[in-house]
Amino acid sequence: MKGSSSSRLRDRLVVVARIACLVFLACMTGACGNTREEEEQRARHARQMRDVARMLDAMEASEPVDLATIMAAPLPDLPKTTRRVAASYTPPTPHAPGSWAIAGWPFLAIGGAGTGTLAMVLLAMSRRRARRRVIVDAPSMASHFVDGPLDPPPARTLPASPDWVYRRSAYETPDLHMTGQPVDLLVPLPLEKAPAPTVVLAPAVPASGLWRRLAEADALGTLHLIGDERFPDIRRSGDSSGAGQAWEDLLLAHAGHDDDDGRLARWLLPTLRMQRARDLPRRDAERLLTVIEKEMAAVLDRTHGEEQRHGFARWIRCRLVCIERLSGAHRLFALRDLFAGLAHDPRCEHPLALDACIDAQLAWASWLLGAAAMTRLDEAEHYCDRLAAAGPDAATRALRRRGETWLHRARTRRPAERLPELERAQSLLDDAHVRHAEAETALLVARTAQQRAHLLAPEEAAAACSHALLHAFLAEQHPAWRVDALACRLDIQLTYESLPEHAAQTSITAAIGRSLEAAGPLPASARIAVAEARLRDGDNAGAASWCESICRTDATDERVVGLWRDACHRWAGDRGHDTTALARSLRHLAIARSTL
Repeated sequence: MKGSSSSRLRDRLVVVARIACLVFLACMTGACGNTREEEEQRARHARQMRDVARMLDAMEASEPVDLATIMAAPLPDLPKTTRRVAASYTPPTPHAPGSWAIAGWPFLAIGGAGTGTLAMVLLAMSRRRARRRVIVDAPSMASHFVDGPLDPPPARTLPASPDWVYRRSAYETPDLHMTGQPVDLLVPLPLEKAPAPTVVLAPAVPASGLWRRLAEADALGTLHLIGDERFPDIRRSGDSSGAGQAWEDLLLAHAGHDDDDGRLARWLLPTLRMQRARDLPRRDAERLLTVIEKEMAAVLDRTHGEEQRHGFARWIRCRLVCIERLSGAHRLFALRDLFAGLAHDPRCEHPLALDACIDAQLAWASWLLGAAAMTRLDEAEHYCDRLAAAGPDAATRALRRRGETWLHRARTRRPAERLPELERAQSLLDDAHVRHAEAETALLVARTAQQRAHLLAPEEAAAACSHALLHAFLAEQHPAWRVDALACRLDIQLTYESLPEHAAQTSITAAIGRSLEAAGPLPASARIAVAEARLRDGDNAGAASWCESICRTDATDERVVGLWRDACHRWAGDRGHDTTALARSLRHLAIARSTL
């Protein structure tokens, strides 16, 4: 027992000696930086430690102590020393009877107090050294209170910019010298009319005096009477604004007569106004077409026989023209209501009315996509079946209308997948032309063969071009389809020259283009062919001018914009070209591309 107690006491003495060494080292370190501020800080920390000790003693005492009285007791004067003043300490009553715990309590208290004092001393030294740091270039307001002038700030030197070296690339835009001029966004000017042809084509049926006078009033040959002699239709082959007004004046002058010319004038007047409505603004055209439709419906109630059957078919087409002016779902709902009313009308069983219904179904299909368009085309073929059962002449007409239906089916396919539909359409149209040769059917045969040539092998494509060219020549003999046939011939020639092992025949292409230009005001499709012919002939400025005129008067098309871009690109490569005209054409090209 004595050995164990003596070893325990020796261990305690070693611990106390170590703690005392640490406290002495801390005091020596604090004495090195003994200043007035440090002494005040140490005094403040001593007071805090004393207060904490008193509070702990009060909480451990058996009797309650008034903490306010303890905190209000006067503080004794602290000696001028760095050592901590020892406070009187009354050990609490031990809870365990061990003698070693009672004897070791003062040593543990002294060690804890020394360790806390050492930590506080180190913290105070670190703060003191942080306050002694001098901030370089600290912001100051002293300069705002100086009476004398301030020194100018030192000039900042910017880093030298690197030297960029530009290297040309094969993918960059070619140099086009553009002149800065304002963009022309005014109302487009009317196209310059081409000179009238030297030979005026005679009308198809010169049996009536009114026919002859109408042909004489249209010097450019843009309006033509086609179809039945007693109930003809009017076909436009170009811009007919001037001729349309002259025709309307003649028809109004003869409409009050009771002879055949009067009846023909009354019949043609609504059809002519429908043609002229396409050139009017939207609201004016809608009002005019509404009046025409009401007049036709009123005339149908007073007519009978052949005139009523022709009038009913014309009313269906007039209603279709009115529906074309609508947009979105209104157009589709109007067509649905139209066919719902025709389903129970006995007048719809006549071949003329069935033919007009096929036109409406094909127009409906052109406004739809996918399965909905195929459904409309199936319905159009159903009307073709009903038309074929109406008689031998109607059966020939049904063959041509069925071929048009298959042409519409081909347009719904991708370009590479259209060959089967085009083959079917070609067979039907050839059969219809063999049964009854007409200029309109011959033109359809030529256009179908020209489309097939793009998808066939070179040898078969050359034969298809020959077949198309033959029927284009046949269609060209009729005045009403002469311009369209010339445009088709030009397309066929360009397709033939694009085939491998077939050299370009520039003279033939240029000759067809000149004939087409001399034919008078041209429709958009014919003008596109003329622009392409001029580009092939090397007239880049002329091709760009034709493309610009197309975009000004008709809707902008991707084919026209691409042709215009190629013409401007080649125009910029010409030596001595007109830079001002090229810059103007490029600005108008940019405007046209923005409307796509």
